[in-house]
Amino acid sequence: MDTSFLAAGPISWTQVVALALFLVGLAKLADWITGKLRAGTKDAVSPLTIDMAAAKIEIRQLDEKLNAFKIEVARTYVTGDVITRLERRIDDLVSSVRDEMKETRREMLQAITGRPPG
Repeated sequence: MDTSFLAAGPISWTQVVALALFLVGLAKLADWITGKLRAGTKDAVSPLTIDMAAAKIEIRQLDEKLNAFKIEVARTYVTGDVITRLERRIDDLVSSVRDEMKETRREMLQAITGRPPG
């Protein structure tokens, strides 16, 4: 078996420094690529996540206000039949807003990820 290629040869300091610089450059390139990939995802998702959370909080607050309003109206002004129709219309409105939010969320996720949410 020929092992002459394993024989030690003269290595200059220039070659050692060049190898070290190459390895450092390679590590920095990998770090830069990883940072770019992570930053792009954070920048794209972060505002959407914040907006979605704010919309959910707002819907919850509106739902609480709606229930308080229903109770106040029921106590003072309106008969049961009118309340039932009003509740149905308001519930339809809230459902419509929720459906629109789901559709918007799905479209945003599809635009960001490139595939429909599973």
